[in-house]
Amino acid sequence: MLSAVTFAQAPATWEETLARQQWDKAEPLLKAALAEAETAPALRGLAMVYRATGRIEAAEPILERLVALDGSVANLDDLARVEASLGHLDRAEALYRRSLALRVERGTDPLASIPVRGRLAQVLMAEKKFPEAEQEALATIALRMSVMGANHSDLAGDNAALARIFQAQKKWRDAAGIWETVVTIQAGAFGFEDLRIADTLDSLADCRVELQLYGQAEDALRRALAIRELNLGPSNADVAATTDQLGKLLYSAKRFGDAEPFFRRTLDLYLKLLGPDNSVLARSYDNLAVTEAMLEKYPESEALYREALKLRDTDDAFSLRNLALVLTAQKKSAEALPLYSRALAVLDANNAQSSDLLPVILTEYSDLLRDLKRPADAAKLDQRLKGGKQVPQGKRPPVAAKQ
Repeated sequence: MLSAVTFAQAPATWEETLARQQWDKAEPLLKAALAEAETAPALRGLAMVYRATGRIEAAEPILERLVALDGSVANLDDLARVEASLGHLDRAEALYRRSLALRVERGTDPLASIPVRGRLAQVLMAEKKFPEAEQEALATIALRMSVMGANHSDLAGDNAALARIFQAQKKWRDAAGIWETVVTIQAGAFGFEDLRIADTLDSLADCRVELQLYGQAEDALRRALAIRELNLGPSNADVAATTDQLGKLLYSAKRFGDAEPFFRRTLDLYLKLLGPDNSVLARSYDNLAVTEAMLEKYPESEALYREALKLRDTDDAFSLRNLALVLTAQKKSAEALPLYSRALAVLDANNAQSSDLLPVILTEYSDLLRDLKRPADAAKLDQRLKGGKQVPQGKRPPVAAKQ
């Protein structure tokens, strides 16, 4: 009898393998245990194995059986997360709401509901139920403030969630105001040079750009750049990404002289970080090249465009057209001609008959052929333009590379 009692009190054989995260050994033991008796611990353990090994779909029915057996808030939350990850948003929403109702009913720790509210807000956003998502985010902020005060560092994350909800609705002014609040909370909690503030400033800059507050967006990005340089050093991929963003912002504001050093620094950083033969560099060459063209530094622009084209596995119609314009501006029409031919071949190969770029290239190519005293060839291109999308006559300046 003593032996039988000792055996009954011994832990199940699967518990040790689960504690050691030996998923392959735990799985058959758990299945065997469930074949004998369906218990909440064994169901929870098998669901853990499936989730730990990336088999979310297999975990779903196990967690459903677990919730039917034990509808605790923890089990409801686990099933809700799985349903959300599988795209079953209506089910996830219902489970999260059920979990929150149980927490209120039982008077559990109110702070413990904050992660649940955050995940519910994400589900509501995915369902495009933005007013309800806002309510959850605001409730989270109010709850945190009531328990922990108005300056707690965790409020930064709560407010950031609300800002993203505003951004999803294109409420740029509301979002910008919340991002400013996040910056203030982070600076007070972590110091004004903390690296986390740089990401927040990026988001703030995005909103200010949408509001056409370009000067304020520039201020935010310059501060983000300084923070990253202080924390990461001058030769870092995040620093390069920030200089690139500043270059794009200044280029969009037609401040080409100010954009130039940022694009040049971006290119130099990526050359150092990635090496000279990485195809990712092509975009940085393009961005600097188009800026030099706008500054009428045509030889420099030409050299940069040629470097970009060498790095690409296939021809790019935008870059070919831009280089052709740079060559034409330098009276190198004969060198520009084959570039237009290659750009047109790229568009034809991609069946880009509806592309906005096609009539531009046809018009400029035709003009160039006439300048080179080849009217018959120009007439063939004019024929293609008939019935298609027309563009104003005359050459356009180079356009920025596609971002």
